[in-house]
Order: sequence, then C-alpha cells, then structure tokens
Amino acid sequence: MSVESEQRPTKPGDAAPVWLHRARWVWIAAVLVGFIRSFVQLADREALVTQLREEAPELRQDQVDAAASSGILFAVLLSALSLMVYLLLSRRMLEGRNWARIVLTAFGGFNAFSTAVTLLTVITVDRAVLVELTGIEVPTSNLVFSAVVMVLQVVAIAFMFHPGSNRYFREVRRRAR
Repeated sequence: MSVESEQRPTKPGDAAPVWLHRARWVWIAAVLVGFIRSFVQLADREALVTQLREEAPELRQDQVDAAASSGILFAVLLSALSLMVYLLLSRRMLEGRNWARIVLTAFGGFNAFSTAVTLLTVITVDRAVLVELTGIEVPTSNLVFSAVVMVLQVVAIAFMFHPGSNRYFREVRRRAR
C-alpha cells in the first residue's frame, strides 16, 4: 500500500477542514430554527382558522378546517424538503464542490439581506403603519426567529469562506484536473 493511498480520506468529506464541518452544522441549525418557527406558528390552529375566516368568510367550517389542515401539512412537508436540500448541499460542500458553496451562499445571502431589510423596516416604521400599509402583522416571535436564522446563516457563510476552507476548495479543484 503506497503512502499516497493511505493519506486519502476513507469517505468523501473526511478531509474537509473543521471550518466546513462547522458550517454544515450551522446550516442545519439554521434550518432547524426555521422549522421550529414554523411549528410555533402552526401550533396555533385557532389563529389559522381565524385568519382563514377573515380572508374567505364564504367558506363553510369543514372547508376552513380542511384548508387549515392542508396548510399545516404543506408547511411541514416544505420544512422537511428544505432540510433535505440543505443536507444535500452541505454534504456536497464537504466533498469540495464549489457550486454547492455558491448555492448555499446565494440562499443564505438572500435570506440574510431580506431579513435585515425586514428588521430595519420594522424598527424604523411604526408597527401600526406597517399593518395599515401591508395588511400583515408580523409577530415579534417571527422577527426573533428570523434574526436568529439570519445570524446563523451569516456565520455559516463566514465559515465556508474561511482561509482554510478556501485552501480546501482550491486543493480539490487542483486534484480534479
């Protein structure tokens, strides 16, 4: 057995620097915090039914109940799909796939930007004015969860572009040639 073959990782991602492993766990944490936010919002079925009643008063009770149940199921499935996508992308990132790092950066960057704009808007504009203009009341808990997810995503992006991570991606690209 040659020295070169002994130095190869036994499975993809083993050779990835600690910064990328940390980034992966931070991405997973961000998705899980988002999932918890959805669960907290969906746990209040009464509020969902009230909102459906306000938006569509012509619906019968059985239709409102079905719509609420469908909405909850859809949100849970969407959260699970989101987790699977982030798991796949973060695994590819650990394998040295730069495209996965770019996609994660785009997802996280867009979310961080839109969350920052939302937070700045809520901070600078009176909430009553926002509700009047948009017709949407943003609960404080939603803002807190969004801020936590934003911070986690920014941290994950920083880990992915740490100098050690950048060296790893360059090395993987060099070995592939």
